[in-house]
Amino acid sequence: MPRGSRLAFENSFCHVFNRGINKQAIFIQPADYEFFLSRVLNLKEKFDHSLYAMVLMPNHFHLSIQIRKIPLRKIMSSLETAYAMYFNHLYHHCGPVFQNRYKSILVENDQYFIELSRYIYLNPVRDNLSKDPLSYPYSTFGEALGKTPLKFLDQEIVRLVGETTGSQKDYEKFVYAGIKQDPSPLSQLFETEESVLGSDYFRTRALKKVTVR
Repeated sequence: MPRGSRLAFENSFCHVFNRGINKQAIFIQPADYEFFLSRVLNLKEKFDHSLYAMVLMPNHFHLSIQIRKIPLRKIMSSLETAYAMYFNHLYHHCGPVFQNRYKSILVENDQYFIELSRYIYLNPVRDNLSKDPLSYPYSTFGEALGKTPLKFLDQEIVRLVGETTGSQKDYEKFVYAGIKQDPSPLSQLFETEESVLGSDYFRTRALKKVTVR
């Protein structure tokens, strides 16, 4: 069965997700996380794209990316191939590391974009890896709130949280408020091949602009 087109185009915002094959761990020790993160930084320098949110979990990862001229498939192929080679060599593993190709959600740059960022940052809390999303070590939540220097996130993170202390506090409250909310509607998006998250108007325009990425 042929795969569908990538719902991505120049300057679009995408939420990217992938997990280990059979939901097995892809990060086993701290060095594994560090290698993956080093590749994320390397690709930000090599290819022109922005990163707005990220969390690495033991058996999956989430990235919120704005692509430009470099196709999403090229960025993700470079990242996943490099990590799979590292993982297979280190752990004497044969075969795929990730479960199929990554999944992507085309996101409207507005409330939907902010909502998905909250979903990303609350992953460690919902999986009982941390009681506080700020204390989870493999997350960019601290960068988003201005509590740690920008390293992975783009300077344009102000588009997500604003540039004042007050707006950062409001975003922080927004994320923590999500702990008590049901994440099921967003979780279902990651079980589909490709998705669009946004208004009906955005969805209609996006489908007209879609290109194979």
